[in-house]
Amino acid sequence: MDEASGASIWPFIGVALLAGFLGWQIAKRKGLNKRGWAAACFFFPPAVIGVAFSKSQQRPGETQAFRNRWASLAAYDPEIKAAVERLGVLGPSAVEQFRMAYADVQTREAIPLIVADVEWRWGAGDRRVGVQERSR
Repeated sequence: MDEASGASIWPFIGVALLAGFLGWQIAKRKGLNKRGWAAACFFFPPAVIGVAFSKSQQRPGETQAFRNRWASLAAYDPEIKAAVERLGVLGPSAVEQFRMAYADVQTREAIPLIVADVEWRWGAGDRRVGVQERSR
């Protein structure tokens, strides 16, 4: 069979590469298994639709939108600013734990409870990350 009469395989390889790349990027953005989705999309390009409609695995505190909002909250909200200053003596990891916990619930009533929990954890010896940061 000569090349003029047959279909070329190169368009199929191009579509597979594009689908694999899209699967990787979408899965990365959603916090999913990048390699698995890229492979699935490479070998079965319609799987891009599946990864596009799949639920994100990122916690609310890990999104860029919440990180931007958090900067304003920590600077201007009196309750959150006081909590950040109070936990700041324990180190940046304690503040990060507070940020992530607050992002999960996002209610003002929970702020004192979250602060107490973080202080209790750090007082009970859950300081592995904080100790490493202080020793630098």
